[in-house]
Amino acid sequence: MKDLNVINCTSYSNGVNSPLEYLNITTPAEFKVVMDLLCYYDSKKKTSTISRTGIARDTAMSVSNVERALKTLAQKNIIRIHNNYAANGRQVENSYEVAFLNYDIDEDKLRNAELALQFKS
Repeated sequence: MKDLNVINCTSYSNGVNSPLEYLNITTPAEFKVVMDLLCYYDSKKKTSTISRTGIARDTAMSVSNVERALKTLAQKNIIRIHNNYAANGRQVENSYEVAFLNYDIDEDKLRNAELALQFKS
């Protein structure tokens, strides 16, 4: 994923039915992080396991920008972050669940977002 170069997330949108619109992915950084997590998705564990520095390397972003994007994605309930620890107590790479692969997002919230998009256009 070295050349993941996204200028504008809206160029990937196809109107009301766009997953980016539904999920409220609004910045290129959020888009890059979600796409990178999908590249590391393990269907057996139902998570993506990668370090923040690994995401930063793959997306050509700084670690602080990755951390900011992860934080906003978690606040929007697009991802869930699980801290993993080794047997000696040392923290290792986090695992991330992605909403549209592992769990349901609040359907009322999606319906309201769809209505807002219909009236916006």
